[in-house]
Amino acid sequence: MLKYICIIVAVIVGEAVAKAVFPMPRLGSGCSSMAVRRDITTLGPVELQRFIHVVREMHRRGWMDGFGSMHDHISHQVHGNDQFFAWHRRFLRHFEVLMQEIDPDVVLPYWNWGTFWQNPLADPVLGAGYFGGNGRAGDNCVVDGAMARWGRNYPTRSCLTRKYRYGTTTGSFWPMRAVRDVMATSKSHAQFRSRIENGAHGIVHLGLGGDFETMWAPVDVLFFLHHATIDKIWAEWQSRDPQRFHEVDGYDAQRQPVTARSIMPFYGDEVGTTLSTSGPGYCYVYDDVPGPPAFFKALNRRDTAADFYEPPNDIVAGDSSDDDASRRFANETAPVADFTPPQPMDPKWLKSMNYDVKEAARMQRLVNTVVAQINAERKEPPPRVK
Repeated sequence: MLKYICIIVAVIVGEAVAKAVFPMPRLGSGCSSMAVRRDITTLGPVELQRFIHVVREMHRRGWMDGFGSMHDHISHQVHGNDQFFAWHRRFLRHFEVLMQEIDPDVVLPYWNWGTFWQNPLADPVLGAGYFGGNGRAGDNCVVDGAMARWGRNYPTRSCLTRKYRYGTTTGSFWPMRAVRDVMATSKSHAQFRSRIENGAHGIVHLGLGGDFETMWAPVDVLFFLHHATIDKIWAEWQSRDPQRFHEVDGYDAQRQPVTARSIMPFYGDEVGTTLSTSGPGYCYVYDDVPGPPAFFKALNRRDTAADFYEPPNDIVAGDSSDDDASRRFANETAPVADFTPPQPMDPKWLKSMNYDVKEAARMQRLVNTVVAQINAERKEPPPRVK
């Protein structure tokens, strides 16, 4: 049994204030096993239903409201500054540990929104078989998928809402090719954090809209799947330089330097405890990201988590590797009209979320350039077969 520190989350319901006990499990001091976080679309039917069962139970217990309240109340301490990556890695692990109190074998998956970046409406994750899509006309309530007709009690009593950015469509997201351009050119943690937070990260929140474009977005399970992808992106960038598993830089909300010894808001843990996903208390890797060198040395493995991961029997065979260019960009080579880059994010919304308007503009120029490159490549004639 986990030892809990209990925090009181005030949940405003109309004019009344209800207090609910929200569990705060301590993280372990070691790893007895290593979990593998995978693309949710690679989960077999049984695995997917177990995950859905767990999050529905978390919703029933009021824990989703608790996560939304916590995130909202300290939002400006962990957004728009260099606590962003570390704090959200800790936040996701908090969520995952509570999941595993309900079902120890369930692992948090990620949502690879880069697969259908140019047409998110075609993404099965936003369909009835997974977590539903746009809210219905009139009240924006989500009425399909695993969270159909969910209520929420934070910040007020209402339904769970989404309101797509352009009414019936989210607009484009970022292609992973643009994300990897950012990886290749970012030399410091602070630079990489700012570019991802104000680019690929923000456009998904704004695109889905409704609760998802607020700081209480964790009332929506998709928040955790989206941020698992952001965490995976950070892990991949870290894997390109072993020193990144030990050092961070930048500034916090009070303009104090962020180091491995800095304390994370609310949790009180040092930032350094989050720098390795396979470190004590975290104990996970991503399915196609090279892990910290010490971890793979200890396991006597060579490359990635895929080296020791064996899919359960209920998974349909297939390659889920995001590094398989032919798969990742398969829908970027079809003879169709040019792809459209995501449109600039609203400066007023950016400021309300504590994001950097100038950095968002720089990232807009970058993603425009990458999409133009993709379009140009698609127009090139295929090589002649000899």
